[in-house]
Amino acid sequence: MAQLVLPAELSAVSTARHWVSDQVTRCLTARPGAVDQDVLELLTSEAVANAVRHGAGPVTVAVVCGREHVCIAVTDTSPTVPVVRHVGPDATGGRGMALIDRLAARWGLTAASSPAGGKTVWFQLVAGP
Repeated sequence: MAQLVLPAELSAVSTARHWVSDQVTRCLTARPGAVDQDVLELLTSEAVANAVRHGAGPVTVAVVCGREHVCIAVTDTSPTVPVVRHVGPDATGGRGMALIDRLAARWGLTAASSPAGGKTVWFQLVAGP
């Protein structure tokens, strides 16, 4: 598992997206193209943006590469639980969790194990052959 701790600032979204992409590319070097990079980057961006906008404290991003899945976990110190919303075409936001719900193989929410509390939103993507 690899981890990166970022400040709760919007600039963290881009940093996390690039870092996660690099980590997944490294851990799947023997299987290039095993994970859809566009989906990986989109869902990472959405999860980190939600943590920055609606969470609190620093944001921790973790990557775990398995044989069949890649798991991305985003932790912040807010107890506020994200909600899957379905917004209209004119809405300027509110699609992040719906995208994760639709595009991830699995996703979930767990209480953070840090002393500061908070939660971790995680999602898995299938790592193909």
